[in-house]
Amino acid sequence: MGQPHPTRLREVEAAPPLEAAKVIDARYKVVGRKRRALKMLWGALVAAFWAAAIGFLIPPAWIFLERVGEYFARN
Repeated sequence: MGQPHPTRLREVEAAPPLEAAKVIDARYKVVGRKRRALKMLWGALVAAFWAAAIGFLIPPAWIFLERVGEYFARN
C-alpha cells in the first residue's frame, strides 16, 4: 500500500483582531478514567480465570490421553 500524499498547507493572511474574537467560558471535567481502570481490572481478572481454568484442566486431560493411548496400545 502506497503512502498517502502529503497535505500542503499555506499561510493565511493576518488573523482577526483580538477584539473581534469571542471568548467561550466553559468548565471541563475529566471523564473516563474510572471506567478505563475498571475495564483493565476486569480484563485482568478474566485472563487470570482462563489461565487458571486451562492450568487445572491440562493435567486431567493429559492423564486421560495417556490412558486412552495405553488402552489402544494393548489392543
